[in-house]
Amino acid sequence: MSSDFSDQETTWTRGKIKSLRLRLGWSQADLARRLNCTSTDVELWESGSAVPTSDFANELFLVGKQADTCSREVHRSPQAEILCEQKALAQIEFSEIKEEIE
Repeated sequence: MSSDFSDQETTWTRGKIKSLRLRLGWSQADLARRLNCTSTDVELWESGSAVPTSDFANELFLVGKQADTCSREVHRSPQAEILCEQKALAQIEFSEIKEEIE
C-alpha cells in the first residue's frame, strides 16, 4: 500500500487536500476545526486560490500520516484475525505475522 505522505515535503495541491479530506469523510469545516483555521481557508486551498502556509502544510502532513496508519491497521486486522482463528489463539505475537503483512 503506497502512501501520498511518504515524506514531509509533500506539495499540498488543491487535489491532494480535497482527496485527504474526502478520504477521511470530513467536511471543509471538519478539516478547518482540526487544523485550527477557517472553513474559508480550506475552501481557498481546495479551489487553488491560496496555498497552505508551512504550519498548515505540516499539520496536513500529520493528518495524512495518521490516516495512512489507520488504513494500514484496518488492512492488517483481518490477516491477524485469520491467523488467530487458524491457530486457535486468542492473541498472537506481531513477529508471527510481520512477514505476511509487509
